[in-house]
Amino acid sequence: MEVYISLGIIILGGLVTASLQLPLGTLLLLYHASLGKNIRAKTKKLASSFICGSTLMNFLLLGTTIFLVYALSPIGKLPDIAYIILCGLLVALGLIAWFFYYRRKGSTELWLPRHLARYIDSRAKSTNDASEAFSLGLLVPLSEILFTLPLLVLSADAVLHLDAINQAFGLVIFTISGTLPLLILRIFIRRGRNVAEVQRWRIKNKGFFRFFTGAGFIILAVFILAFIILKGVE
Repeated sequence: MEVYISLGIIILGGLVTASLQLPLGTLLLLYHASLGKNIRAKTKKLASSFICGSTLMNFLLLGTTIFLVYALSPIGKLPDIAYIILCGLLVALGLIAWFFYYRRKGSTELWLPRHLARYIDSRAKSTNDASEAFSLGLLVPLSEILFTLPLLVLSADAVLHLDAINQAFGLVIFTISGTLPLLILRIFIRRGRNVAEVQRWRIKNKGFFRFFTGAGFIILAVFILAFIILKGVE
């Protein structure tokens, strides 16, 4: 696998991960609850701790997946049949993102099981110190593992096709890409945007986010098909 193909997979995987809305929605809940009961300095600390937890979990998830792909595959990388299976999963997830990711029109309520959604909501509203915010940040990426697992597997395989220096670079690219919306939200809040404005913007642009997420899965599937599966058949 050539370097540009590997980096393309990693970047696309990170961007699709970033388009998933649970981490961003949870951080907005945390901001909303915290600004109502804490001074702004403490709210900044909670937000920073949440972002650090989410970033670390993205890093650990990809790092663990890299180890598993290397350890479990006979050649240390994915076999050819795995790419075909993963392409099918990506297309299926793209369709699910288009039609089922959001539960209701006019809101940003997501597909999550109700007990898990209530738990995350209650945790975000009751979080009052940095360690709780950090643990919540760790939890949220795990809650969408059904969507991110194929992205992690493909990105891990792409990392394994790079040399040692670029492997570290690829790991950092995926981690930062997956956390980018949280960092952007933090900047917006620090520059004076309020939580209500951001949430109204999310609702207004929900159709775009739905399309972008679904299209991202399918574009990555086409990328794998064109540059790995069909290229391997030639």
